[in-house]
Amino acid sequence: MEEEKADTESKIAMKKDATQSSDASIQLYKNEEKSLQQKLQKLNEKQQDLAMK
Repeated sequence: MEEEKADTESKIAMKKDATQSSDASIQLYKNEEKSLQQKLQKLNEKQQDLAMK
């Protein structure tokens, strides 16, 4: 009985860790996406500036 309880607690802890690392990956992805969108916007502005000259 105790062994089963410890096993279950261990599985819960592993799932929590996996969820946290997944959340961290999602946050990294969102940050990267935001950065790329900002770069794209700057490039578009440069392109418009050049087109006007």
